[in-house]
Amino acid sequence: MNAELFFSFLMFFQVQMDSIRNSGFYQVLDEKFPQITQGLNELESEDEIQKLMNLTGAEFNDLKSFNLTIEGLDGMTKLKGRSPKFGSDIDLLASSKFEGQLKADELIDYMLDQLEQEMGEEERKQVEKTKKVEGNVTFMTVPVEVMGDESSASDLLMALKSGKKISEIIVGIPEKVKDVVKKGVSEPNLACLEAMSKTRQVSLAVKIDPAIWERPEFSANQQNPLFAGLANSVKGIREFGFSLSFLDDSMGVELCVHCVDTQSALGLWTVAQGGLGMAQLAMSQEGSRAPSILGRIKTQAVEKNVFVRVEVLPKDLDELESQFMPNSGNSRGRKTESLKKETDPLIGQKAPDAQSVFLNGGEFRLSDQKGKVVVLDFWATWCGPCVRALPELVKATSTFDKEKVSFIAVNQGEGKKIISKFLKSKKFNSLKVVLDRNQKIGGDYGVEGIPRTVVIDQHGIIRYVHVGFSPGIAERLQGEISKILAE
Repeated sequence: MNAELFFSFLMFFQVQMDSIRNSGFYQVLDEKFPQITQGLNELESEDEIQKLMNLTGAEFNDLKSFNLTIEGLDGMTKLKGRSPKFGSDIDLLASSKFEGQLKADELIDYMLDQLEQEMGEEERKQVEKTKKVEGNVTFMTVPVEVMGDESSASDLLMALKSGKKISEIIVGIPEKVKDVVKKGVSEPNLACLEAMSKTRQVSLAVKIDPAIWERPEFSANQQNPLFAGLANSVKGIREFGFSLSFLDDSMGVELCVHCVDTQSALGLWTVAQGGLGMAQLAMSQEGSRAPSILGRIKTQAVEKNVFVRVEVLPKDLDELESQFMPNSGNSRGRKTESLKKETDPLIGQKAPDAQSVFLNGGEFRLSDQKGKVVVLDFWATWCGPCVRALPELVKATSTFDKEKVSFIAVNQGEGKKIISKFLKSKKFNSLKVVLDRNQKIGGDYGVEGIPRTVVIDQHGIIRYVHVGFSPGIAERLQGEISKILAE
């Protein structure tokens, strides 16, 4: 990498997971866009992650907070033909807090095993002999010799602070780790962090070297007044800050830019206000309807700081989804449609026989359900409309005698761990889930968009087919089942 691209900087990132999970708006997001947490669910299901959690006694939901500070030191600007070194060019400090007591010895043994596999037995011994326990804190050091002189100029220290209620893992430069163990985690002295909302749970702040603005690409182009104004304004920037505040009924989004003086801040605010106005005007042109959230974005200049703020409401999610993600369930290349009455080629046909296994064990055969009205719902945990539809379908079918009506949720393509975690989080304890990993059943029933709900009468004839979700599906389904039972 070219040495002239390196500049000194300070970056701080913090996430307070426990307060986010407890917020009302997070519950709205989780229900409407389950694919947001799907990646974490899949990661948690990996064998190595499962093994690590079993060893430590921790779970993903036990993570309370995560802090990361990365500092590019002044020596960064003097690099010549080499990558930056840990400890001399770059400092790092990371800490994670967990609810409950971690199994420190098991975690360290696991890490040593991994080190031995990657680097060898001798390196393991070098690291293992540094292990020491002081009270409720276990320390272990990775020496410079193990990491390599070409990549590090300092040892790396890990501290595991284990308590009955809260445990913590801290990694970084030895003196900084020891300082955190003694005094606790503290935010770096950054103006953006001081200025942004005190209710925030996600924080990102970056302090940059003013020398970066001397690069040729930031030189003013006098032939383009707009670019010239922007270039001159950004030269006064010293910090960037971004935060999210998850509240009961909304989410606050905030951008803070800290400038060298009030004049630079006012100039940058003028540019930001002009850009926002142009965006609002462009979105309101004929044939395009501007999202209501765009009109609520506010900019403000306060002393040396420029703020851009907006409050995201649940209705904004619906509006943005309909305008920019009309096929919101299409995260895996499938189509999800609005619920509508239409003639489906399966209606009036004999229901294809289906065989598979239930999530909790045991074989499933559709033929065993003969004599009952059977509702097959094809779904997946990552599909937002599916997740919204499930409680309604359960509600509709649970009002009938179980000997007369059976509701079967046929999962499309997912594994047991992901489905089980989803059902536990949603408290769908009694839901009968059939696995369709290769989507053979889905193919037989013409599944292209999900959710797809198929109603089969007592004689094995498909009577109704619904694709998608809309409010009122529970009442509609109840009416259809009642009509079949009355025949």
